[in-house]
Amino acid sequence: MKTLNSGVKALLLLLLLNFNLTGLAQSRSEEAQGSWFVFVNQHRFNTKLSALTDVQHRSWEFAHNFNQLLLRSTLYYPLDSEFNLGLGYGYIATDATFETLANEKNSSEHRIHGDLMFTRKFSHGAWINRYRFEQRYLSNDTQGFDLAQRVRYMSRINYQLTSKFSVSAFDEVFLNLERPVFSQNRLYFGLGYQTSPKLNVQLGYMKNHFSNANFNRIVLTLWYNTSSM
Repeated sequence: MKTLNSGVKALLLLLLLNFNLTGLAQSRSEEAQGSWFVFVNQHRFNTKLSALTDVQHRSWEFAHNFNQLLLRSTLYYPLDSEFNLGLGYGYIATDATFETLANEKNSSEHRIHGDLMFTRKFSHGAWINRYRFEQRYLSNDTQGFDLAQRVRYMSRINYQLTSKFSVSAFDEVFLNLERPVFSQNRLYFGLGYQTSPKLNVQLGYMKNHFSNANFNRIVLTLWYNTSSM
């Protein structure tokens, strides 16, 4: 419990600091209220193998001006009751030509990632820590593939308010293995509703911080559990 309390305090501190990382001058792309629509499918095949698949449609403005499509799936294998290893693949298509980002090019990305996930359950909730390593193969209209590598660390708290309602918050930092080292930071808070034993609907807010920009996003997530066990 002492470790859990330390983790919760660290996450709350990150949330507080992140809300103060907003630049004084904002471009139109930063002022826009963007949206992420996310579908996540969780499936357990047996006691040793599970899969998490997500589809994300991201827009510069709310449900308008396409920004990014992400398709990703990860297989997980448990090391014990708290640690899981994961291996996955993702495809990402990006349109970065909205307004002040017009100098950017459309691009696509093939991504291979490995995860180490630690989950500590407590009364009415769970504390989740995920370490992710990504090999990114990026292409655009004018060049071939470029290889980039980065690491990600996410700390997340899920808390059950009632049998139907829950809240969750996370902070995730992205670090490149080349310069510039800092890539981005994501701060999120959401409210979830369990509509059925298999489906959870979550509405949340995310601040996506880059070294030279801050974006505000409304996130609507459908979590669908099709586990056979």
